[in-house]
Amino acid sequence: MTDTIHPLSLLVTGALYLVENILLLYIFLTPRRSRSFQAAVFLMTAAAAFFPYLIGRVFEAYPIARYLLGCFYLVPCVLIFKETIRAKIFVFFMNYSATQFIYLLSLYLDRLISPPIPQLCVMLGLLAELAALPLAVRYLRKPVRGIIGIIDSQRPSFTLFPILSFALLAYYGVREFEAVSIIPIALSIALIFFTYYLISVSITTARRQIELERLSDTDDLTGIHNRRYMERRVAEELSRHGRTGELFSLAMIDIDFFKKVNDEHGHDFGDFILKEIVGEIGASVRTNDILARWGGEEFLLLLSATDGDRALILAERVRKRIEERRCRFGSKSISVTATLGLAVAQAGDSTESLVKRADVALYRGKNSGRNRSVLYDASMEPSKIGTASGILAQP
Repeated sequence: MTDTIHPLSLLVTGALYLVENILLLYIFLTPRRSRSFQAAVFLMTAAAAFFPYLIGRVFEAYPIARYLLGCFYLVPCVLIFKETIRAKIFVFFMNYSATQFIYLLSLYLDRLISPPIPQLCVMLGLLAELAALPLAVRYLRKPVRGIIGIIDSQRPSFTLFPILSFALLAYYGVREFEAVSIIPIALSIALIFFTYYLISVSITTARRQIELERLSDTDDLTGIHNRRYMERRVAEELSRHGRTGELFSLAMIDIDFFKKVNDEHGHDFGDFILKEIVGEIGASVRTNDILARWGGEEFLLLLSATDGDRALILAERVRKRIEERRCRFGSKSISVTATLGLAVAQAGDSTESLVKRADVALYRGKNSGRNRSVLYDASMEPSKIGTASGILAQP
């Protein structure tokens, strides 16, 4: 668009345009430099970009120069903000495209209406966009940052979307004024930003689904996995065991005499004990082992790639750590013990049969005095195993 621009209008619209784009950068990106550094970089960039405006002939000969000069602000964007290069490019050209679209739309209206003040529609359009920035903070910041996360981790090609939209606007911006041009511009930009919207909705939906799955697999009190999750993982391990023959073990952990803890000290203290025990177990096992709350004061520990001898060693490490732990809750302080029953996966096992053998070994340990680890063997007949109450290790 090659019309001569009034100097005062140029100053006002240029200032509004610059402020608007800078504020949009701060909405979607996170600065990592001092404020003085940020101000200095933006001022130097503004001076470098504005200088050619003093020599108006360059724009008459090369209208695209205005758009290229605007790209100068990619330099402070890269220097100031802490996100990745791809994220910065995406946000920069997304902002540039949005503000340029408003500018072109306002400019077309200005030429159609011919207001008494040059570029009045342009200034009003930029002011309206500036006033709408709080809405961008409220409704757009989170979706855009979600897209940025996807760009960084999975889809770097998304960076091309705002670059293409900017190139499209630049193409229309340097052409001679045609009123009908506003229609393909509006449709093209609407399509591009609708694509952003679809990406954002997809990201939000996927994250919500992941969070729902996490909550459905998590024990509310302790924050570890629940029985539903563990049943699924044991079934998966059994399937893998059937294919590869690799052994794994289960350890059922029961806090000794936990009912007495609740009766004598209250359920709040009992809940605290459960959380403390979970912490001790987690600190005792390997990163690839899986712990779940099986029910009440019982926990199930899946020991991957572990035979019976190794499972006993790991179980004893857990048992001793629990025994040595001093649980303090307000003015109260006690120690508790735990009994562990272990079973190794066998050919033809189901989740129920494997868990049952670990449970049989657990009750053999309880009948033998508790505070011990017991590995299941064939001599343990379930019909001969009785139950007994636990004991509390006094401080």
